[in-house]
Amino acid sequence: MADWNKISYEEFEQLCYEIISSEGFYNITRLGGTGDRGRDLIAEKLSPLLHGSNEVQRWIIQCKRYTTTKLTIEDLAAELNKVRMHKPDYYLLLITNALNPNLYDWLQQVKTEYSFKIHIFGVDWLENQLQKSPLLYKRFFEKNDTYSHLFRVNPNTDLQIYTAGKMPTEAIRNSITWWRKELQNETKMLQKKIGFYHPEFAGCDHTGIYLSETVQTDFGMISQSDLVIAYLENREQFGTITEIMIAYSMNKQLAIFIDEDIKTEIKSNEYDEITEVNMDYYGEVYEKVFETNHICPCDLMNELKPIHMNNYWFMIEFLRLRQPNAHIQMTTKNSVIKDMYKYIEQTIK
Repeated sequence: MADWNKISYEEFEQLCYEIISSEGFYNITRLGGTGDRGRDLIAEKLSPLLHGSNEVQRWIIQCKRYTTTKLTIEDLAAELNKVRMHKPDYYLLLITNALNPNLYDWLQQVKTEYSFKIHIFGVDWLENQLQKSPLLYKRFFEKNDTYSHLFRVNPNTDLQIYTAGKMPTEAIRNSITWWRKELQNETKMLQKKIGFYHPEFAGCDHTGIYLSETVQTDFGMISQSDLVIAYLENREQFGTITEIMIAYSMNKQLAIFIDEDIKTEIKSNEYDEITEVNMDYYGEVYEKVFETNHICPCDLMNELKPIHMNNYWFMIEFLRLRQPNAHIQMTTKNSVIKDMYKYIEQTIK
């Protein structure tokens, strides 16, 4: 159990920001403080409708750290009245204790009177989030800030980039693979300030255990980035593809560089087979990627693998259809940094 007395109101808001960012929200803005008018955080979230279309949901999120008192009906009614003027689609209240039964019953009676949907998550939900993200617990409750600078958005950057590509089983904790180092060094020559998130600092070991200290951090980094850039060095990087698909569900700009060494030609009979069952396959992929919750990318990866015998390239083509503006380019180890640099340079102009 977390000791909520150990963090300040401001730290609790920041913790909520970190948690929300790992849940697929984007365009998150923090408004906490005097005069927030019931809005500690405002955010958007994409919700799939039909194939190829999404609905943008507008959320207002409040963060209430209660240690000696509890949320009352009067308190909640006052907050809901503040929220009315903003006309969100959803209102989410995060509190550090359990919901009072009388308050719960009252809310069930009145929630239809509001034009927005109301959710209240109490201490059990927050504790579960901390269990999934031990790194957050260390940062906020043990004041262990060792790695926080690796995961924090720099507000002074013109472009924040999440780099993907190394299979987590090959990742070395607290180390950066060669191409990430070179790319980060090269972009220092640009006139704009570029920030990087490198997921090797986390990495899942594929044991089947939800190592959310790493996985949730990765999702948080994706959600707070402007661009997801990947270098696919081998055909075994199917997990990277699924991570990129999750990134797309967060409405990210994508740039994927594929090494020529793993390029394969699809035979005509295989292509015909794909064409014949195209919609069935795409429907199944769509459902698994965008209509299912996945705590770990490994889960999604394992679900998608049986979909097609040539799943690696199938997923690339699926991504092309789902996001036509995704940049997908063949490259080599000798030219990948130059190719990435050129793409980033064009992006920030």
